[in-house]
Amino acid sequence: MRSMGLAPCNAAPVVPFNPRGPPRKPRQSGYAIWVGNLPPSASIADLKDYFSRGATRDIESLFLMSRSNCAFVNYHTEAACVAAMNRFHNSCFEERRLVCRLRRGAAASDASATAAENLASLSVSVDTGAAATDSESPEPLIVGDTKAAATARAAMGTAEPPAGNSSPQTPREKFFVLKSLTTQDLEASVRSGTWATQVHIEQALNKAYDEMENVILIFSANKSGEYFGYARMASKPFDKLVDLKTTSAGTEHVQDLGSPRSIPTPPTATAPKGHIIDDSARGTIFWEAEHSGDEAKSVTKEDGGDGQGPGQGQSRQFRIEWRSTARLPFYRTCGLRNPFNANREVKIARDGTEIEPSVGAKLVQMFHRLVTY
Repeated sequence: MRSMGLAPCNAAPVVPFNPRGPPRKPRQSGYAIWVGNLPPSASIADLKDYFSRGATRDIESLFLMSRSNCAFVNYHTEAACVAAMNRFHNSCFEERRLVCRLRRGAAASDASATAAENLASLSVSVDTGAAATDSESPEPLIVGDTKAAATARAAMGTAEPPAGNSSPQTPREKFFVLKSLTTQDLEASVRSGTWATQVHIEQALNKAYDEMENVILIFSANKSGEYFGYARMASKPFDKLVDLKTTSAGTEHVQDLGSPRSIPTPPTATAPKGHIIDDSARGTIFWEAEHSGDEAKSVTKEDGGDGQGPGQGQSRQFRIEWRSTARLPFYRTCGLRNPFNANREVKIARDGTEIEPSVGAKLVQMFHRLVTY
């Protein structure tokens, strides 16, 4: 039986809104090249034309990271990827000599992305901790505070463990970290009481919701150096897909500021028809090819997409009940490690990372331990 616990902490009226969480990623075939030394002025339209040379039917997507002057280009097959690397390495693009490296397999890409995110998280945490030390004395934590633990249990809808029972119990909760690229999306979620996430994360949450008494979601905005708060998953995702670009009454001005734009691109002499996804508010821009035929459809399915093509900006919302929106800086969690994530510090996590239950419970308690004077 699922425990309902306390009422949600937010008293604000519910506003229809579709929080998007992390942005869409381009289709990834597993065969990609990394391209470095791009000129700062390089446009994604020019790049997709350039890297489609000799691979009009094989190019899948191009993800531009303009801040670091590099990009990832995905091709449909390993042979096409190797040929592209040989073709473009040391070639000149706008008077810049390019550096290309093979990035074989999704596992390698995921590992490098994890490493980059871990470094970013550590950097942000150190900066945040230093700033807090310089500007103010950190508020004390009451370590082992039983009142805080009881408050956290009540917020999660979890009963007090039986006295004198020291035998290990089967966990009744699962804990997940969910990431957003903006605090604004999290604030919108507090107003609406809903969230939407990536398909593969949605599947893990669904399974946990079916099996556990409570599924606790701990939210953080990237580069914020803190946890925004935590919530309880209150429903499985609705059957109806919501268009993440659709505005709702009373929220149009908010949605317009943060919505990604899909810009169609016609076929050129080298590149196939496609579309650019411009999510500038979140620092994301990429191009995807639109190949006709069953082959392209199968690639979309293997990629983990929803088969919607350009309409992949759709997701399914689910209800959540916010328990706390007290901000918890990462430096306060120093020393708390997650065995489910190679025993890294709990602050180092990707969107959808599961936290070991006892560690998750301690983390949730920290939201209720902050003492103000």
